[in-house]
Amino acid sequence: MSALKKTNVVTQLLAQYRGRLSLTYGLSITEQVLGLLLPLAIGNAINGLLGNDFLPLGLFIGLWLVLAALTVGRKMYDTRVFMSLYAELAVRVIEQQRTLGTSTSKLVARSTLIREAVDFLERDIPDIVAMLITFVGSLVMLMLFDWHIVAAAVLMLIPVLLLNGLLWKPINRLNRSINNNLERRATLIHQGSLLRLQQHFHLMRFLRVKTSDLEARTWGVIELFVVMATIYVFVYTAQTPGIEAGTIFSIVTYFWNFQGSLDRLPILMQSVSQVKDILRRIRETV
Repeated sequence: MSALKKTNVVTQLLAQYRGRLSLTYGLSITEQVLGLLLPLAIGNAINGLLGNDFLPLGLFIGLWLVLAALTVGRKMYDTRVFMSLYAELAVRVIEQQRTLGTSTSKLVARSTLIREAVDFLERDIPDIVAMLITFVGSLVMLMLFDWHIVAAAVLMLIPVLLLNGLLWKPINRLNRSINNNLERRATLIHQGSLLRLQQHFHLMRFLRVKTSDLEARTWGVIELFVVMATIYVFVYTAQTPGIEAGTIFSIVTYFWNFQGSLDRLPILMQSVSQVKDILRRIRETV
């Protein structure tokens, strides 16, 4: 069977869901863009209240209510779309791979892995988009205030990207090992000795802990650069002549959002690596 034929079970279903996926991702993007305006709206509301002007407060409340209503609707719609996608994808993949002679133990494991792949579509793709919007949007908003703060953010970005680049290969190796062992689990449960079961679960524990430790160490080193940059921004902003309290709040919040988007990189890289390995397995012929 050709590679194109093998991937049809996934690509055709995604094409079938194209409209629904576009709507849910569009709602998520709109939610993130509106959320990007909140720190500015809060800062203006603070400055307005200090000057007895209540209009900025009203604008902030209106934006907040619209964002809340959009979030509630998007969450309810998301669940319906992605649970339906999972049910159809699991049935189609199992049906196809059963005809190709894939073992029952692998099919059982892959039904679980498929759920993780759909979770990636539901949770991680919006998270990646949100991270990009927050990353770029916060830099743009900070540029409106002061270019020195943007320079500090860009300098902080260099070591963060280098550290995450070093994380990619070991994370890929660990995810392959984890998924290999998951595919052997059903066979071990039915046929393996107690000793082999103990070895299996101890190995899974070791791999999960090693993955978590790798993410945590990378995040910890990144946080050192983030702390130094944040201290600079706090001190520089507070010493700016004539700056208002609301403006300080907006600047600090946008910078905090920017560094927060970088904090999520190790976790998102782990998710991307995991789903990449899952999709490779779905495309296998045996």
